[in-house]
Amino acid sequence: MEYMDYLRNNNLLLSSVINLIDDLIFYKDKNFKYLGCNKAFLNFINISAEDLIGKDDFELFDHDLASSFRYNDKLMLAEGKVRTNEEWVTYPDGDKVYLLTKKIPFVYDGSNTGILGISRDITSLEKVTQQLKAQTLHDELTNIKNRKAYNLKIKSFLAIFERYQTPFSIISIDIDDFKKINDNHGHDIGDKVLRKFSALIESHIRKTDHFFRVGGEEFVILSESKSKLDAIKLAEKLRHTVACNALLHDINITISLGLCEVRKGDCANSIAKRVDTLLYQAKSSGKNLVTHSSVE
Repeated sequence: MEYMDYLRNNNLLLSSVINLIDDLIFYKDKNFKYLGCNKAFLNFINISAEDLIGKDDFELFDHDLASSFRYNDKLMLAEGKVRTNEEWVTYPDGDKVYLLTKKIPFVYDGSNTGILGISRDITSLEKVTQQLKAQTLHDELTNIKNRKAYNLKIKSFLAIFERYQTPFSIISIDIDDFKKINDNHGHDIGDKVLRKFSALIESHIRKTDHFFRVGGEEFVILSESKSKLDAIKLAEKLRHTVACNALLHDINITISLGLCEVRKGDCANSIAKRVDTLLYQAKSSGKNLVTHSSVE
């Protein structure tokens, strides 16, 4: 009985210490359902502990934020080790903060592996480092993500796919006859066209679509589409939007696009090679086309 009292007192002490911590502490089961959290987390989501237990992120947060949480949970479990990520979140009162979140696998009920997370508000630090990050992961001319950012993201997508078979598509985009713009109007105008084009594409994709400039007039989208058909619809929408909009000084452009879905056994090089072949087919078939393989 003394031993049980000892354990009970230790648990009360541990709970008291955790609830004094300002960081958000939470833990979920293998199905991403919440098992518990500290008071700081309850204040963040503005509900009671009874209303939290058994719910997942899609029942507590807006879809985009919940999707981000789920993506990082899956990636941590796929890697099977401690993972740290940073994310913008909005409190119920509307305050937007930048959280540094560390997630680790933990074993519960003897054999099941869940997620233990700790999040810290680092908004001030993020504001200081944003410019430095932009220089390393963003393209200086267009201010979209660059090839380095693409290389990091495709590795993450492939890790998730290998563990959970979560599909994604890659869309390779090339501006048709871009050299003629530089030759006829000069490189300054060409640069403005690239900036206008990048802004136009970004305004017509979802938050779950990731847009990169990987070369001069070469771009890539990684799309977290539920099906290849969704990605094809996106590609056709972008092709049509670009063709119908004069970007600068009545300069009209068209784009050619290659599209494919991830396959079992893919690596970054294999999927890139496949989509580049499809892009070449679109270019050689008359341009201003979307080309995709009929069977994935």
